[in-house]
Amino acid sequence: MWFQFFLINLHFAINITAALIFFAVFWLYFDAWVGRKRYREFIRFSGFLALSISFILSGLYIESSVLSVPIFSQDLHMAFLIATRLIGYIFIILALFIDPLMQKPKHQSSVGLVLPLGIKSLSISFVSFLFPVLSALAGFLYLKRATVGLEDHLKPVAFSFFLLSLSELLALGYMLRESQNSTLYAFVAPYSILWMIQSGVILLAVIVLRKWIFFYLLKRIQSQLFMIFVSFTVALFLLITLVFSALLLKNIESEALVSLTTDVNVLEYAINSKKAEVISDAQVIALNPEVIDAIDKNNKSKLKSIAISTLLAKKQSVVTILSGEGVVLARGDDPERIGDSLSGDVLVKKAVGGEDAVSVITKDGVLAPTVSIRSAVPVRSGKDIVGVIMVGADIDNAFVDGVKETTGLNASIYADNIRSATTFIAPDGKSRWVGVKEESEVVKKQVILQGKLYAGSLNVLNVAYLTAILPLKDIDNNVVGMLFVGREQVSLLQAAGRSIELTFLVAVVLLVLSIIPAYFISRYISNQLK
Repeated sequence: MWFQFFLINLHFAINITAALIFFAVFWLYFDAWVGRKRYREFIRFSGFLALSISFILSGLYIESSVLSVPIFSQDLHMAFLIATRLIGYIFIILALFIDPLMQKPKHQSSVGLVLPLGIKSLSISFVSFLFPVLSALAGFLYLKRATVGLEDHLKPVAFSFFLLSLSELLALGYMLRESQNSTLYAFVAPYSILWMIQSGVILLAVIVLRKWIFFYLLKRIQSQLFMIFVSFTVALFLLITLVFSALLLKNIESEALVSLTTDVNVLEYAINSKKAEVISDAQVIALNPEVIDAIDKNNKSKLKSIAISTLLAKKQSVVTILSGEGVVLARGDDPERIGDSLSGDVLVKKAVGGEDAVSVITKDGVLAPTVSIRSAVPVRSGKDIVGVIMVGADIDNAFVDGVKETTGLNASIYADNIRSATTFIAPDGKSRWVGVKEESEVVKKQVILQGKLYAGSLNVLNVAYLTAILPLKDIDNNVVGMLFVGREQVSLLQAAGRSIELTFLVAVVLLVLSIIPAYFISRYISNQLK
């Protein structure tokens, strides 16, 4: 989550920096236009201004995977971004065609090209393919002016546009995001390796252009002061935006962990409620006169009927009736298996000793261990203990599904560190991810060995989660399993997405507004120095 948050802010910072550099180029050509008022300069600085605006819009764009409900329609946002980028490239290219080439001595050349200005109803995909072509064409025209002509100083501008063309070409990778190939999607996904390479190329293009433009802008004191003020303001706002967004996300993460801790305690409360239900059912059976009479008379057929009917009526997984010596007289879950002794069972020992006992136990299963709640209560005939009633309920997938319906969170029950019941569904849409071991050393140490709550980040099935995990203890206070609740970390980023988007938007508005006082302050200081 924090890495993706860093990339979101990096995306914003790179694009705002690019917008600043193109604004500086705009200012250079605008300053030249003020002195000469030539229409080709007007077209050129309008193109660079449009590019500056397009990079601002690009910086404000946050992927829908992070921002589920944007402030502005993302389709409209993208339409404005494409329009300003397209206008910028076309105006710059047009200005380069109109502006006559400064010929080298004894060298003649001429260039002619008809621009496709009559195209209508362009699709986004087609326009996207135009961007690398237009950017490369602008770079070529600048390079021609620097090599064929006499404007050698324009080589860095040409190189910058060529880099920009490469970044536009890499950006076309978004068209492959519908691919069913997981490896390909991972390469072209938002904030993936391809995205980082593209952002790096944009940054390199901006650095090259910045070195060239500031060399000329700093020749004039007013422009120098103006760009210093604007650059300082941009840097300050970027820093404030990053810090504020980080604090916001940290606060949301802290609140989420507190909420998850509450939720896992609710899950523990549900387990305790199940314990109370199981022991209550056992007590009802133990107080049944028919049960007491059947145990006294060793009427196994009667006890079998009671055990089966109680199992079905109470929807429990285990109903077992034992003699005072711990010998099984009847089983509701396995009626034919009787006569074996459970005298060594901890719960039976306590019940024979006159205590009601309930505990969490684990037992082997086919796919994964099963976590159950078992209770044992004594059956009294007068003052004598003549038998024991055991009632048990398995903590299964239906139990954790109920938790998810209530809290909206994924929940799991572990036997030791092996997932026994879970809301995590396998790709087939039917089976559950049970039998999976939790191999996190910090979880095993803090929860299983030390018996303490763990609240923090955890990788579950290769997905980053914020989790709260409580130890599950038996009657002797030994840890026999774990209770898990969690939510995907990306959901926190989505929760913070609206605030981050609003922060970016406010920062951009303030940046644009700060240009006006920066201009007047720089002009005032420049006049004072004169």
